[in-house]
Parts: sequence; C-alpha cells; structure tokens
Amino acid sequence: MKHVMFRCRLGALALLLVVFSFSVSFAQKNILYKPDWASLQQHTEVPEWIRDAKFGIYCHWGVYSVPAYNNEHYYSHMHADSGYSKLGTYQRHIALYGPLSKFGYHDFIPMFKGEHFNADTWADLFVKSGARFAGPVAEHHDGFAMWDSQLTPFNAKQMGPHRDVVGELEKAIRKRGLKFFVSLHHELNYGYVKPKPGWAAANPKYAKLYGTPMPHEAWLKMWEGKCEEIVDKYHPDIIYHDSWLENIPPTYIQHYLAHYFNAAEQRHQDVTMTYKGNDIPDGIGMLDHENSNPDHIVEKPWLCDYSIGTGYALSWGYTDGMEIRTPKEIIHKIIEVVSKNGQLLLNLSPRSDGTIPDNQQEVMFRVGKWMWANGESIYGTRPFSVFGETTPEGQRIHYTRKGDTLYAIFLDWPGDSSTVHLKALNNNSLGGSIQSLQMLGLKSLETMPFKMDEQGLALTIPKKTRIPSDLAYVFRIVVQHSIHNVNEKGPQVSVSQGNHAQAGSPLLNPATPLFEILGGPDAPVIQEGMPGTTGIQGGFEGGTCIKVNGTYHLFPTERAGEKGVAAYYDRVKTRIGHWTSTDAIHWKRENTLYASSGQYAVAVDDNPVNDRRAAIWSFMPVFNKAHNRWYGYYLAYTVDKNIEPNHSFGRIWRAESVKEGPEGIGGPYEDKGIVMEPGVDSQLWEGRQGVAFFYPYLVGNEWLAFYGGAYPYAKWADYPTRSGKGWYVGLARSASMEGPWTRMDTTVNPITSIHPWFVENPIVSRLPNGLYIAVFDGGPEGFGLHLPNMMGYTLSRDGLHWTAAQYFPIHTKVKKWWDIMRTPLCLIPEGDDRYTILYAAINNNQRFHPIGMVQVKLNRQVMDQVMDGLKQDN
Repeated sequence: MKHVMFRCRLGALALLLVVFSFSVSFAQKNILYKPDWASLQQHTEVPEWIRDAKFGIYCHWGVYSVPAYNNEHYYSHMHADSGYSKLGTYQRHIALYGPLSKFGYHDFIPMFKGEHFNADTWADLFVKSGARFAGPVAEHHDGFAMWDSQLTPFNAKQMGPHRDVVGELEKAIRKRGLKFFVSLHHELNYGYVKPKPGWAAANPKYAKLYGTPMPHEAWLKMWEGKCEEIVDKYHPDIIYHDSWLENIPPTYIQHYLAHYFNAAEQRHQDVTMTYKGNDIPDGIGMLDHENSNPDHIVEKPWLCDYSIGTGYALSWGYTDGMEIRTPKEIIHKIIEVVSKNGQLLLNLSPRSDGTIPDNQQEVMFRVGKWMWANGESIYGTRPFSVFGETTPEGQRIHYTRKGDTLYAIFLDWPGDSSTVHLKALNNNSLGGSIQSLQMLGLKSLETMPFKMDEQGLALTIPKKTRIPSDLAYVFRIVVQHSIHNVNEKGPQVSVSQGNHAQAGSPLLNPATPLFEILGGPDAPVIQEGMPGTTGIQGGFEGGTCIKVNGTYHLFPTERAGEKGVAAYYDRVKTRIGHWTSTDAIHWKRENTLYASSGQYAVAVDDNPVNDRRAAIWSFMPVFNKAHNRWYGYYLAYTVDKNIEPNHSFGRIWRAESVKEGPEGIGGPYEDKGIVMEPGVDSQLWEGRQGVAFFYPYLVGNEWLAFYGGAYPYAKWADYPTRSGKGWYVGLARSASMEGPWTRMDTTVNPITSIHPWFVENPIVSRLPNGLYIAVFDGGPEGFGLHLPNMMGYTLSRDGLHWTAAQYFPIHTKVKKWWDIMRTPLCLIPEGDDRYTILYAAINNNQRFHPIGMVQVKLNRQVMDQVMDGLKQDN
C-alpha cells in the first residue's frame, strides 16, 4: 500500500447534512515527492473518496460560449481558412464578424460578460443532481484562464466577466460538502492556432492568448506555472487533463505533479489527477475515457467524462440549438460505468451569460431524482464478479455490490406479473443464500418473490406493481452467509480475484468439536511474582509464541505501567518481552525487544509532534526463508488520554532479525519502516483505533494478512468521538513480505463471516490436510453485546474465505482461574495430533493479567469432513 497518515479536517461539518460526507481528509504518504516518475508513482493513484463518490459534474464555460457555434473548439476552427472547416465555421465567422484581419478570437472576450453567473446557483444544481464532486474547466485550448491569474492578462478576473470564476466556484462547491474539481486543457494551446501575418491575432500583445507566437520555452514555463497557480490558489481535490499531455516535455509535467502532490501532503489532502492514453506512465493518476468506457470490469478504477451535449456537433461548450442527452441516457451511462469499476464525470454547457439552460437543468433534476432515490446502488459500491447480463427475457441488467448487499439494476422494466431469470446470480456466485429481495424507489420497499437454484435467480414482479421510475429499476438483494447448510456453496474466488469477493464460507456440522480439550495446568504458567515479571504492572495481552528446535519462544505484550499510576496506564506504557521455555510451563525472560515511551499525545489531531511509539503491542515473528531471517510485525500507537479508549492512530512496523537463521528469533531486530497505517484507503470499520494488529501468512505465491480495527464509524464525520462498539478484522495482500501491502476492498472487508462484531489478534497456521486455521481473541463479555468470552478459531480452504467462529471450551478440563478469557498466543503442533495453546486471561481480583497453557487434540475425521464441505466452494 501507499503509506499515509491519518488526519481530520474539522471545518464545515454542519454542511454534511446536505450531501455525502467527505469532511475527513486523508493525507498521502509523508514524503517529499521528487520530479521523476519513480517518485511520483509512490503517490496513491485513486483515493477512496472518488471511488465512493462515483458521480461528478463539470462545466465547459469560456469565451467560446459567445459565438456559440460548432463546439468549444471554435478558437481553432474559425482560423481554418484553407480547405475544410468543420461545419463551415471559418466561412460563417467571416460572414458574421468580418475578416480575421479585423476580428480575432480575442474580440469575443469583451462580449463574454457572464452577467448572470452565480456560483451558488451552479453549486445548488450540482447537489440536486446527485453529484459528489464538481468544478469548472479552468482553461480550455483557447488560452483564456477562468481564474485570477498572475501569469497571463487573459483571465476572467481582468477581462470578460471580471470575476474569479474558479475561486467563486471553489468556495460554493466546498461550502456544500462536495469535493472540488478543476480541468485543464491548455497543453494544446501551443500550435493549435498559428496566426498568419495580417491577422489580428498576430499582434504581439495577444501572444499569451494564442500561445504560438511566444518562444516555446517561455510558453512551457507558463503552462507549468498555470498548473501550479491553480494548485496553490484553489487546492483542487482532482485535476483533470485533456489529451495532448504528450505535447509537454516530461520534465515540466514531473515538476508540476511533484508540486501538486507535495502541496497536498502539506495540507493533509488526498488528491488525484487524470490523464488519457499513454500521456504519462501508469501508477500516478487515474486513466480517463472520453465519452466511452471499457466493455469489461477493469481492475484499476478509472474515469469516464461524458457530455450532456450530443448530436452531430457533440459540443461540450454551449452552442445555439445544441442537442442534449436524455436523463435515461445519463443514468444508464452512470450505471454502466460504475458496474465496470469506473466513475462518471458529466459535463454541462452554460451560456455566455453564466446561466445553465433550462433544458439542461430539467434533465439534471430528473437525474438527481433517480440518484437520490436509488443512489445506494451507486455511491460507495464496488463491482460484482460480473458487470451485468442480458436475461433470457431480454432485460439488460448491471450489478454493483456493497458488502453483503448486491444491487441488480434493470435498464429495462420487465412488466408486472413477469418473471425474469438472472443466470449470473446463484448460491455459488453470491457466496450464500438470499435473505431479502426488495425494489427501491417507491414510498416503501417493495418485497419481490423469488426462487434460487444452481441455474440462477428467478425474480417475479408482483401484479400491479407501481413503476418507481422510467429510467432504471433497482433491486436490493441482501445475502446471508449460512454457517449450517453444508450444501450451500460459497463463492468461487481465487486469492488473485479477492477484491471482487465477499468473504464467508459454511462450516460443516459446527456442533461437532474439531478439537478435544485434553487439559493443562490449573493455574497460570506466568503469574505476578514469578522470575522475570518485575516491572510488569498489568501483566500480558497479545503477541505470539513459536517453537523452534524444541524451544518455545514467547513474545507477549507486557503491560508495564508504573506503580502508583492508574491501571489504564498499563495499556500505554508497554514493552515486547522475549521468554523461552522447553515445556511451555516453566518460563525464563530473556530480553526486551521493544519498549514504548508511554507518552500521551498532546492533541486529538495526529501530527509529528505526537509520539508515534507511545504504546507498542502484538509482536508477530514470521520466518522469511528467502532472506534467512525473521521478520517481526508489531503495532505502535499514538495515544490520547482524553479519548476513550486512549489507543488511537495504530501503525504496523516491520522489523528484521539482525542474526540470520532460525536461531535469530530472539533478536535483536532492526526496524524497516511502516507497512500499514490509517490513510486514504482506510475503511470505516477500522475506526478510531487505526490498524490494531497484523498477521501475515502465505497463500500460494502471494501473502495475505489479517489486520484489525476497533470502534468503527458509521461515517467519517463521526471522527473522533462518535463511534460504535466492535472489533473487526479485514484482509490485506502483498506479493512479498516486505510489501507494499494493500487493503482488500469493502466487498471483502470487514470479514463478518467469522463473528459479526468481535474478532481480535488472529494467528494463522495450517492443519495437516492443508486447511488454514486462525485462532483469535473471542472478546470479553460486556459492552452491551453478547460475546463468547472464550478464545476462538475459524477455518479456511483458500486463506480468503473464513468459516463462522467456533470456541475452545477449555474450562471443561482446566480449573477456571480466570474471569475473562482473552488472547490465544499460538496453536503449536506437538505430534500425535496434540496442540499447545498459550493464552492471556484476566482475573478481576488482580491488576496483573497472567498467561495460561492448555493442550487440545485434533479430530482428523472432523477435519477432513470440513475440508470436503469447503471443497464444494469449487
């Protein structure tokens, strides 16, 4: 993943009532971007906010709206005095305005008054239309800047409207909670018009408008300067570039993008830019498709810019008598684009006086009505495994997905009393059974009858069903992942396809124990007062234990705390200890791997002043055979004592053992940097605590990792106090242990198939038949939730889809010395199908949390039955 810092911008929160919430800003990686492609490729290509926003609006409004003929390229076509001139523009211009020696493009500027332009009116229309980001064309090919520029006198503040159009729109759009968009098309300005001697345009005083009369190097510096001026004055969240960036030498683009990304970094703002074709290398921005889109789901998110103008001229700028698209065309394009992992940017075409024509507004009101009623099938969604299908009955359908909810969006109404067959939807593709199926858009949700089998979903429209819209029809399908039905198949998804999968698989006969509890000591194996426990005020929680050449190596989180300080301080002043044993009962403390500072943050906001290693938790060593060293992953917190709980801003560090070979497990370790932290790709379920643990495991040739979060948000505006209860897990992936690690999307995360609201500190290993097993903290009782108060386990055949949790009832064979069962630290095979589990638990009568031990025995018959049941996923 791209490493980023978590920030919160608290301004304008009240405006979130108007539109989709985007007040929280996530900064990019805290680095200095250099003007070279390799450095710029470290920037996050597509921030999550635009993937959730889906729909934006911009406007082609400039001097070209005065002649209002042909299209926004009037600037060029009026000068095509030899041969073909598109739609006869040159000939018409001469007839209406006179020869080019008397009347140039610059002569339209005084006519471009924009007397009725009102940024608030435009912004209100954008909101009513359902857009989540919006903005203007800041400069088209014609060299006329729509902002208050210090680089050219040909700008809307000094000429024409005498208004800072970009600045006024920036304020109005942000005031309504939308992200701010700007487009730049001036890379074509140089050479697009070559004034001939005798033309009015050949006058040197117009050189900065027509571009070509300038020395090329001076024009290039002006091009770069305009880009940077837009960045510095208006801080756009997204900058769109038209084709022809290839006309600009790479060094100018690199310097401008480094400036943009670094400026955004300083503002803690997640930004992106767009490009077309091969204008810049892959991995820096978002690819744009003009008035078109791919015919399949594209893995990397992309943009489609689409104009309300249509017909023979296909103008993006306003023209007299222009033809425009219908609401149905626009809604169908949004649906198609989103189903293929794209976002849609729609262009409107205002008149020269600054008004948006009534017919365009009427279209957008109808688009907005559909989006506000059915937007849950668009906003915040991700693609399904297929983008759509045509039913045997002839209906065109597109699919989107959000967690356990699938949306089937019909472009064609089936008619009441009709039954349609969706072959793409079955128990296998859905990963579970259908819990409910309802139609959106009516006064209340309309439940639809359906039948499901391996051939697909048969959906019946009840008689006399009211049609909610004449544009498109949305059916919400909520999927329930069964944990009891062994014949119900999970989704067929390989690890490499995981971003379009929903985790969750059945567990065969969960009433049959997979493990028999053999027993263990009836008292803790590490207790307060034992050798090595000096200075550990609060005992243990989290970490892992690994057996190497007959020796157990235990790396618990030691809640060091201080005498005379409240017990809660134990959770801040922590250290990672290294303990060894030959029998998992008698332990010796060897050394300290890491110790936290124990310092609280000085402010709620996370910034470099705060201590990023205030608390250290959950060391997880994994042996890297290729490098012959241990890699250790651990959690470091910035903490604030005024936030309950005080853990926040968790980051995962990777370290390497200094000593080679398996014997290097005990350290020392050398830090190699942060591999995961809160940032632009954080997900709401990760919540206030940040990245709360991390455990990588190998699946085929790829690495997956469980990571966790706590105190989730319903929306980012809830930061930092209004969060819910719950500890969740998700998955990240990487081609190597070093990273970069990327989060899987929210069609996978969080993985609630294990438990709906509490899974913590999972540790993954393999059973003899190849099944993955993760042991984890099942959670204490309390918090107003029913929790098992036992350590649990979950199973997976592919490392991606995990069964519902089962729990170890060790109190049936071990004298219960604890009040709250907490964290399992290992599942170590001992031979003869016996396994050792070390665990941390809590005795409410003491501050010190001890460590216990238990042995369990694997039931191979049940193990193989589970494997057989999970094989049905394929």
